[in-house]
Amino acid sequence: LQKTLEAIKEYIDGIWIKRRYISLSSWLLCPVLMGYVFLMPDEYESEASVYVDTRSALQPLLRGVAVQTDPAEEVAMIVRTLLSCPNLEKLSRETDLDVTVTSDLEYEDLIDSLMNTLKVTSRGGRRDDRIYNISYLNQSPVVAQSVVQETLDLFIEGTLGESRQGTDTANRFIDDQIAEYESRLTESEQLLANFK
Repeated sequence: LQKTLEAIKEYIDGIWIKRRYISLSSWLLCPVLMGYVFLMPDEYESEASVYVDTRSALQPLLRGVAVQTDPAEEVAMIVRTLLSCPNLEKLSRETDLDVTVTSDLEYEDLIDSLMNTLKVTSRGGRRDDRIYNISYLNQSPVVAQSVVQETLDLFIEGTLGESRQGTDTANRFIDDQIAEYESRLTESEQLLANFK
């Protein structure tokens, strides 16, 4: 500890001895850096958080009867689908980003830019975390907000579609099971009636 304190004291003494050079370089360097920061373009980030619940209301009833899927895996698949080229092209059309480009090469650059700047991550960084953040960085605040809003809409449509599909499958399975048990019951009642 003593050696550390002595080293710190030496550094402070060295700075005090060369204070004129440090203040002079600060006065010359600060205006240049301030000018650079002033000329930097503005960047706006829009962010939305969404809670994803992929469990259906019938899941507790189907436990042990039907094959269950991993909700975290379903959401990861939706995120991958959301950031695919067809969805990014749809996103660029919905937010009118495609209007700003004039050639196919610029359009491909726009899609690549969307792919790199649009982030969909779980808040806690864990796979099983159900709160997802959607963020986008752009020089226009209106564009940043509209891209995040459209992405959120696509994300919700995707999760609702998966949830509806799972619920429909579960309903069909339960209806089939009810019909099977009903036919067994009718058969058993008929055997009982014949026996009596």
